[in-house]
Amino acid sequence: MPLTLFCAELAADYTAAGAHTRGTLARLADPHFRVRVVTVWREGPRWVPGALRKIFRLASVVVRGRMIRPRGVLLARWSPFVALVSGRFTRRGLPLVIFVQGNLDDMYDSNPWTRRAPWFTRLALSSIRQATRIVTPSEGLAEWVASVRDDGRDCVTVIPNGADVAQFDAERARAERDGGASTPPHALFFGNMASWQGIDTILDALADPSWPGDLDLHVIGDGQMAPAVRACDDPRVTYLGRRPKHEVARAAARAEMTLATRHDVAASATGVSPFKIIESAAAGTPSIVTRVPGQTELASAIGGSLLVPAGDPAALAAAVAQLHGDAGMRDELARAGREGVRAFDWAASADTLSALVREAAGVVPAEAAPVERVA
Repeated sequence: MPLTLFCAELAADYTAAGAHTRGTLARLADPHFRVRVVTVWREGPRWVPGALRKIFRLASVVVRGRMIRPRGVLLARWSPFVALVSGRFTRRGLPLVIFVQGNLDDMYDSNPWTRRAPWFTRLALSSIRQATRIVTPSEGLAEWVASVRDDGRDCVTVIPNGADVAQFDAERARAERDGGASTPPHALFFGNMASWQGIDTILDALADPSWPGDLDLHVIGDGQMAPAVRACDDPRVTYLGRRPKHEVARAAARAEMTLATRHDVAASATGVSPFKIIESAAAGTPSIVTRVPGQTELASAIGGSLLVPAGDPAALAAAVAQLHGDAGMRDELARAGREGVRAFDWAASADTLSALVREAAGVVPAEAAPVERVA
């Protein structure tokens, strides 16, 4: 069965889009699927000025998506630009499966001009409305999708996000052989540094008297809040910028705890499913998670986390101090996370996604063939 997996975003392995694209490929390992991938795997080209690089990447991947011959099933990570490619499939009666990882407020907050462009909102929603099947990582996002479709929840399936558990577990084992967490002890934030990710809450918590004086803060990632981290003059802060996934796994395994913060804003209201909670558990590192829809349920399902209110630096600092001062609690949470995360390996949901794709196609799988990347 021929499949096309389309991702308009940069799918480098340090991005959420990259983690999701690779995880989706792991879930499509059914030997009866022949998958071609249309995305941008690397950030270049270097000769394009930085301000224009994103536009160049988007134009490149959309053009390539429109040039391929429509066949089989189109699977796409939702973005406004999916509609520029998906119509070529749906007009021929071919099925479209959309993975919705966020809502419109994600788009509005990341690119404020889009809030003032109704045509762009219509473009973004058109692929959701024309999709044969939709996959979301949380119930809240499933309800949001249902609110913009005429058939409600009929074609929406919830499949939680996952992680390459083996990669993070290997780094945990290596850290144990090397004597545990690095010195000095530190908390770690890693991932997208968008305005709603609670970076300001973390920096305020670091300044709170409750934050342990001997606990540093390491930050991995990039985005809107990166300048605030760079500008922080607290000597305990180390900003590491973007890092490939294997370095993120190593850092997570060697941290004393990770921080999965998020503001309780419109972008969070329909439920989120951050990779950092799953990956921290796989790395054997307890996490402190702010209570917002989706990630609260995810943290509870996996185990290995402490939950705190969103946007409350004092509560975050107190939880950090509690976890830092109690090695037994850290060990207990780490064990719970390692046990619970097994169900969140990408491959654990392969049968569910494979069945959904077959149902969307309405055909019997063809003979096995390898994955083909269209770079």
